[in-house]
Amino acid sequence: MFRKNLIELLLRNPMTLSQIARLVDESPGRVADDLNHLLRSLKHTEYKAVVEPARCRACGFEFSAEKLTKPSKCPECRSTWVQEPKIGLENKTEGGQPPSK
Repeated sequence: MFRKNLIELLLRNPMTLSQIARLVDESPGRVADDLNHLLRSLKHTEYKAVVEPARCRACGFEFSAEKLTKPSKCPECRSTWVQEPKIGLENKTEGGQPPSK
């Protein structure tokens, strides 16, 4: 039930994991589990994930888009000034070419 609500929540509205957790009044760990499951099952829907990866605000290092939780510190400069990744959804036909027939 919660995973279906995530689609409506994230459709064309990118949010961080902590923003989602506050909004739905759940723990970040539970939201992360549901979000990971949702992202794996998107291939069976008309939606695709759009992830803005976490970045170090000090040196600009960009983390992998697969990491949905906020890293504790930057591996390059060791700064803890890290911006959380943002996760959003959009229709597969938006922002790209329409699916081929």
